[in-house]
Amino acid sequence: MKSRHVIFCFFFCLLTGTGLFFAGNARALEWDYSGRLSGWITETTDHDSWQNSLGLLYIPQVSLKKYLGEESFLDAEVSVKGFGMVMSEESEEDLSLKLYRAKLRYATAQTETRLGLQKINFGPARLLRPLRWFDRLDPSDPLQLTDGVYALRFKYNALNNSNFWLWSLYGNDEPKGYEIFSTVSDSAEFGGRLQHPVPLGELAASFHTRKVDGSSFNIPNYTENRFALDGRWDIGVGLWFESVFQHQSTAVIPNDWTKLITAGLDYTFGIGSGLYFLLEHMATAFSDEALGWDEAVHVSAVMLNYPVTLTDNLTAIGYYSWDRKKYYQYLSWQRTYDYLILNLSLFYYPRTGGQSLGLDQNFFEGGYGARFMIIFNH
Repeated sequence: MKSRHVIFCFFFCLLTGTGLFFAGNARALEWDYSGRLSGWITETTDHDSWQNSLGLLYIPQVSLKKYLGEESFLDAEVSVKGFGMVMSEESEEDLSLKLYRAKLRYATAQTETRLGLQKINFGPARLLRPLRWFDRLDPSDPLQLTDGVYALRFKYNALNNSNFWLWSLYGNDEPKGYEIFSTVSDSAEFGGRLQHPVPLGELAASFHTRKVDGSSFNIPNYTENRFALDGRWDIGVGLWFESVFQHQSTAVIPNDWTKLITAGLDYTFGIGSGLYFLLEHMATAFSDEALGWDEAVHVSAVMLNYPVTLTDNLTAIGYYSWDRKKYYQYLSWQRTYDYLILNLSLFYYPRTGGQSLGLDQNFFEGGYGARFMIIFNH
């Protein structure tokens, strides 16, 4: 049996036991059922022919919560993702039902411990994220969906606003974030993060290690270590950076070190109701030395956001790959009601290179076109 199936059974028993524990004191139990239903139609073309697709997605969620004291509580959350899409040209259907989140959390005034299938993300960058280690959030996705990871994560919040993270991942068979190779089956990953306030901002250092499975490419397994430093300051404009140094201990890969460095800034101009502007630039370098810079590729990104009214919002996102000399462009209008969201998007995504920018292209597989989405939250 694969490790993820073992973990799923473990979490099922764990959450069932938690439910029985909650039921033992029903007066202290809080529960909630919520969900998000979304449907969309997409028209795309790559200059040869037009193709449309229809999609439907539903994510129901059940949560339970029990207070254990004045400053501590235990809660559980389970949600599944039901997905269906029909492609008109090939008359292809894509139907799936999978576990989306399943986690148990114990929290006190200064600590939080989470166990289960969960989202783990951090870092100040918005569009070009070297610290995109465990998620695949796409800035152009109105739903902001990403698969979770099976993990145990502990976080301590100090009274001086610093915080300390520790995590261990197990049973995640598919690549995460920017990963190309998956982790060796039945092996654990470990890491941590320390974030501390500094004048006008904060600095953080992160570390992660895992055993990489190279069998699909007929190369030996090897150890991968990641070291990261990031920071953010508010000096009238927002300034931040993320830097990741990744070491691969294998003779098969030409370069021992991979480096990803992003610098960014944002500012809200006093135009109308406020025009938000964000700019980021990321360099990815490969070398045999930790501080070497033998080969590098560069990408720039910009985002503009303008609230037209209390319910209407315009967003424009653009990427430019300096090495590929290609533009990636996205424009959206969104209207938000109490329970309903309408989103209309126009886009142009070249067919190659989107993954390296952090674009999963779940909805945009390449070419240019439009998408209309309706999102209902309950």
